[in-house]
Amino acid sequence: MFIFPSTPELIVWLLLAVSIVTAISSSKPWWSLPLGMTLISALWVGVLTPIGAFVVIIGLAVAYMTQKFSRGYWYIAGHIFVLGWAIALTIHALPGFHNLLVLDKVITSPDSVPFTLYFNLDKPMIVFGLLLLLPNMMGDKPIVWQLTAKQWLGIGVGLVVLPLVAMGVGIVKPDFIVPSWIGWFIFNNLLFTCVAEEVLFRGYIQTQLARKLPIVWAIIFASLLFGIAHIAGGVMLVIVAALAGGLYGLSYYWSKKLTLAIAVHFCFNLIHLLFFTYPLLKA
Repeated sequence: MFIFPSTPELIVWLLLAVSIVTAISSSKPWWSLPLGMTLISALWVGVLTPIGAFVVIIGLAVAYMTQKFSRGYWYIAGHIFVLGWAIALTIHALPGFHNLLVLDKVITSPDSVPFTLYFNLDKPMIVFGLLLLLPNMMGDKPIVWQLTAKQWLGIGVGLVVLPLVAMGVGIVKPDFIVPSWIGWFIFNNLLFTCVAEEVLFRGYIQTQLARKLPIVWAIIFASLLFGIAHIAGGVMLVIVAALAGGLYGLSYYWSKKLTLAIAVHFCFNLIHLLFFTYPLLKA
């Protein structure tokens, strides 16, 4: 069932979308103004409580203070706190957020399991916290991608092979469909889901690992963690998600631009929705 958001609710997520787009398209923290408007409107509408606002502000404040240290106890403690805060928001473990139910157990095709979609307010907050922690994450000219022809080919091949792997392990099958709610899916998946996950797994985890490990191992470990994050869908989904994470990690490493990893992540998810059973094949 599709549940159409009210106008005040839509305003909250439109402001959040502006905040996200501003954050990933500029190396400057211009996102602070639309984010402030997002939080105020969310409090007014009731999708955010004062406790939730406190949770957000504390995380952002610790991230901002931590980036002022280059080493030492406060640097380590701050990173641990912000990473824990980000993970807790990702799994919706912190109080004060009333995420918006948009799709309630819809069936995209006869062979698919039911799909439920929320517009989350908590998970996207990690984007701003991690950008405060690592201010240079987006780099200069975030949406300018410069890759070799072989690298572009590698990304294209990966986007073709990954769905075939998913078919091979039995979690999807070919099933072309354009659902009536595709616009809501694109809005949510591109701006909130993919951005938040890439900022966490590639922008933060892979980058931090690469400071201590060879890049190959940094990509592998970040991808394995990304796969494990999908454990609710079963072991086969973990495998496919980990392989997909490897493709996103390579995209980030080749381009040095997180926006490319976000775009590749979204392309894979859209291919999955349009051409295969979504979200998964019924057992």
